[in-house]
Amino acid sequence: MAQERRNLYRILFVQPEAPPEMITAAYRCLMAQLRNDPDPGGNPEKAARINQAYQILRDPARRRAYDNSRRRPLSTRIRPAEGGSRAPRTAGRVCPFCGLEVPQRVDRDTRCLRCASPLEPVAYDLATHREPFGRRSAPRVEKNCRVTVHTAPDGAPISAVLRDLSVTGVGLNTAAPVPVGSNIRIEAIGMDVIAHVIKVQPNQRTYLVRGVLLTALYNRKSGMLVSASP
Repeated sequence: MAQERRNLYRILFVQPEAPPEMITAAYRCLMAQLRNDPDPGGNPEKAARINQAYQILRDPARRRAYDNSRRRPLSTRIRPAEGGSRAPRTAGRVCPFCGLEVPQRVDRDTRCLRCASPLEPVAYDLATHREPFGRRSAPRVEKNCRVTVHTAPDGAPISAVLRDLSVTGVGLNTAAPVPVGSNIRIEAIGMDVIAHVIKVQPNQRTYLVRGVLLTALYNRKSGMLVSASP
């Protein structure tokens, strides 16, 4: 197989800062999903890509060399916007779904120029204020509606059922596991959010996926889908 030129982290649906155990968990989830594929022929090319990505990212030295090879000037990593102009840049702030740097000013309706994901951040510090289960800072609203989940900007969407939603977190039932540590985009009528997956557990024939919201766009701040009250 030729050297994989795609983003190895994106193949495994993890972020570049993901710890080794998260990379291993994501790899196992993806391979289990392939083994459960109803197609008896499977997808050998996809399996080979996943295996190659895992072999590189699981090895500290090879991962470090790969990371160093990806460090290029920002001007070569950012795609031009429509009309040939480039998006305004600000160091250290990127779209949590596709990685493109975000505009200098972000408001409620600002979307990523590459993947159209919402960019207004949720007032929630994932690194230092991870919300523990059972001690939520905002009430969750029970739901049972269909939503569309994107696990990668260029991947096929999957169907899921929204179980509950608050201003800081979300719960879903999906037909297939979603890698812990990945960022997913969830779309439904009246909402478009990016969530960081922090827990996945089997639930009969589906998987219960829990995540914390990173960015969100709602048609209204309160109502049928979500309550904005603390």
